[in-house]
Amino acid sequence: MKQLNKFNIDEAASEGMTSEEIKLFLSQNSNGFIFQKVVERARQYSDLVIYYLEASYICEQIAVLGKVKSFEVDWKSGYHSIAQFVIIPKKLEELQEALYEISQALAGEHPDEFWWPENLEEYQENIKKRKLKFPELADDYFANLINGAYNEYESNYDNPAEFRSNILKQNPEHLFGFWKCMYSDTIQQDFYVSSESWIIPPQSDFKKILKKYSSIEKSSFDVGSLFSLNGNYFIISSNYVLAISFTSLAKAYQCISHVFNEETSFYQHHDWLYHFNNTSEVYISDFAGFIQFTINGYKVILWDQYKLSFNEINLLNKDAAIIFRTTSALIGLKENISCDWSRIDDESFEELCYDLIYYDPIFDNKTIRKMGKSRSRDGGRDIVVYTRERIAYKPQKFIFQCKLIKSNSSLTATKVLDISDIIEQYEADGYGIFTSGVIDSTLFDKIDKIASRRQLKTHLSSKYELERDLSMLPQLKDRYFK
Repeated sequence: MKQLNKFNIDEAASEGMTSEEIKLFLSQNSNGFIFQKVVERARQYSDLVIYYLEASYICEQIAVLGKVKSFEVDWKSGYHSIAQFVIIPKKLEELQEALYEISQALAGEHPDEFWWPENLEEYQENIKKRKLKFPELADDYFANLINGAYNEYESNYDNPAEFRSNILKQNPEHLFGFWKCMYSDTIQQDFYVSSESWIIPPQSDFKKILKKYSSIEKSSFDVGSLFSLNGNYFIISSNYVLAISFTSLAKAYQCISHVFNEETSFYQHHDWLYHFNNTSEVYISDFAGFIQFTINGYKVILWDQYKLSFNEINLLNKDAAIIFRTTSALIGLKENISCDWSRIDDESFEELCYDLIYYDPIFDNKTIRKMGKSRSRDGGRDIVVYTRERIAYKPQKFIFQCKLIKSNSSLTATKVLDISDIIEQYEADGYGIFTSGVIDSTLFDKIDKIASRRQLKTHLSSKYELERDLSMLPQLKDRYFK
């Protein structure tokens, strides 16, 4: 298949591409080409929202002049991300005029100097009413507006309360970090998103939304409950103890109460935790990929949670006598969940790690790659995988190393070399280790230091985490240890 040519509107602007040159390009690529719009990086959120708004406006203007497909935001091709899609022109003259007019505006050469800002302002005012071809860009616009630009705008007000009052009148959900997802019109299902959670109204199809926009086709659930200990908040079930951000949950609850139900905040209840557990339902998905709360018929999907490690559960177990039975079972005091690691070799251990990643809903199992046989020249990468993509959250590349230890020794920093070099060489966003031994403090310190310096996500599983995970996957455990 012939490779399609690219038309980058920013390059056309900077190079001063003439209308005749654009006409020639279109005549030579009438069967289709890749349209590109750069989304500039910025230090200020207020600048970034303009760049996303600009990209959304331009892409939507061009898309109506042809048949479009294969939209994506390319994060890896250069310093700036690039929004791009394939377009097969239908209206060549109109497309030529639009490309030329927009390139002139981007270059600051448009004869009407007010044409560009006025068009953008009108587009911004009506963006929520539009049925968009590319809702991804609009969602990125709202994510940066709510999570950063509003704070910058507010600092310019003599009376910040006046600024917040205006938001409350126009977009009350924005005050709690939410916006109506721009995909809602695409599937005729309303739902609201933030950087940490989703709110799905009672009349919307929860399963359809989850399948379409989180890559999770089906999921089973553990019933959970919420509790607080030592100022921290947890969800507990028969299989998990998860730490959650109370702020994230509170913002979703407040949004439902104030914006959708116009009810009293749970902060005003004398014992809000008792009230919450008696009026809400809590479910934990497979592998704790997300937590689902049902609050007054609204479903809240919380993505921002943390599965406690063996040591953390053990500490919690000591502090929480009231939940001793459940936490004891989770750390293996009531049931023997240990594995005989001497029964498998290096290759089998890597395959076991592959399977654990495959069934973990945090990761997109369509992207998982095992880099050759055990001890092959894999550049320090045993397994490479990307996290699942979801709205306002781009996939992150993880590199895993698998270290089988059959003795009682620990995995120390001296046994895991060149972590920084591997991460830099392969441009990883996250790093993980699977080991059948105990992770030594020297290795924890080494990884923590690298993670802090590089803002790196980590996923570390010692024998304790592996054995507990395998206890919840008996078929997988039987495959390798029977």
